[in-house]
Amino acid sequence: PGYVSYGAAKRGLPQMTDSIVAELAGKTQGYDWPPKTPGSVSVHTLSPGMVFTDLLLKDSTPELRKFPFSVLAATPEEVANDLVPKMLTTTGPGGQFVEYLSKERTLSKFFNRFVRQIKSNIIDDNGEVIRQDGNRYNDDGVRMLY
Repeated sequence: PGYVSYGAAKRGLPQMTDSIVAELAGKTQGYDWPPKTPGSVSVHTLSPGMVFTDLLLKDSTPELRKFPFSVLAATPEEVANDLVPKMLTTTGPGGQFVEYLSKERTLSKFFNRFVRQIKSNIIDDNGEVIRQDGNRYNDDGVRMLY
């Protein structure tokens, strides 16, 4: 339950981005656009991949948390620290697709986990969230950010 609307919204984001870009470029009939005042607006679609949030961990099983979550998921801070600078330095006309969990990053995460045997600092070997001292967590094990 709830994943239908999430999936539909997620799949609609690229179309929405393209539509906004077209409107801002004055390519949509019926609009008095672009405005007469100078300025620029950038439109991006961000693709963070798996992020440790309520949506990801809610009703998840230890097996799912062991794999793929412990290998592929990242904290909100990790994703933001990577995506925000990319987004701010992306220039050029039209919309841009900015991703975190790229093919290269995915391969690197698999290599680190299964070849180099580097374990997750968020999910333990039993598929449970590692709770760090000084942090607060909700019932699903998601660290509360505020």
